[in-house]
Amino acid sequence: MEHAMMGLATMDIRLRQIADHFLTLGDSAAFSPASIGAKLLPHLFVLEIERDIPQRTALLRIRLVGTGLDDVFRRPLRGHTLEEFIHGPRGNEVIASFHHCADTREPIWMRQIVHMRDRRPRSVEGVAIYLKPERIYGVLVVGEYAGSSAADSFERIPL
Repeated sequence: MEHAMMGLATMDIRLRQIADHFLTLGDSAAFSPASIGAKLLPHLFVLEIERDIPQRTALLRIRLVGTGLDDVFRRPLRGHTLEEFIHGPRGNEVIASFHHCADTREPIWMRQIVHMRDRRPRSVEGVAIYLKPERIYGVLVVGEYAGSSAADSFERIPL
């Protein structure tokens, strides 16, 4: 797996390329799924930000999700909110990071090492970029963790 250096963290080069592409778009109307290529399309997600202004809260609803992500999570995710399926020891940090992107419009890179039932630890790495009107576009890449430590971890840095 090719990586590009970003501070102390490394980013999958495919994620850097798609992040650079998303960052050139003015808004979500400028996006075309064909623009990211067939290899990454199964890893694409689009979240709609549903704001409740009086309550000062937001829901992040999955509007589009690639088949590769449905396979990883072992169920269809479209129509659900992030809070409905992200869990585990670092789940709150992951959810907070997506909300940070929605609230500040700051594009982010994230990586988490997770233990999934009956499988080796996995590395879940992704980018999330805010695009008008009220959407987050991103890609997640999931693979077996090849590191020397299998402890759950989470890291996030701005793009």
